[in-house]
Amino acid sequence: MGWTHTGCKTRHGMDGLIAIYVYQEPIARAVVDGIKYGFNKKLINIVLANFCFEMGEQFDLLVPVPLYYYRENWRGFNQAELIAEVVRSQMSDVRLEKLLMRVRNTKQQVTMKTKEAREKNIKGAFRISEKWKGKIRGKKILLVDDVFTSGADMRECAKVLKKAGVELVWGLALAH
Repeated sequence: MGWTHTGCKTRHGMDGLIAIYVYQEPIARAVVDGIKYGFNKKLINIVLANFCFEMGEQFDLLVPVPLYYYRENWRGFNQAELIAEVVRSQMSDVRLEKLLMRVRNTKQQVTMKTKEAREKNIKGAFRISEKWKGKIRGKKILLVDDVFTSGADMRECAKVLKKAGVELVWGLALAH
């Protein structure tokens, strides 16, 4: 059901993950790559058009995994934010908030060959924006990203959120 296994659960870790597609499937890979590298943001609406997001958990906030400003400016959009906007349109009682900031320009995770390299690359790359400090204690957050490969990005975001007092962090990825 997506919950993190009790033996794997950590104090500052993710509570669960929902992944819609399997990245290794050729069509899913083509869609994700078309969004990220082909700059085709319309694909997000197409692949999520008939999905109904019903969660067993009631979330307070939808939070996209942020890109470093340079990469977002280069691409012209943050694909995680666009996915979150589509999900938000189907979860009317949940606000979408960009409460995380990427404070370091990390190497692209796709260039890292091991889980350990990805974790090292992303360590310390995220912070809670000043506007949200002290305001998220006890909240339940659905963290949104495009791909969950090693999970390093989402896990690092979850750690930052949990250390700031967030009660629950689930991940939602277009593909894993």
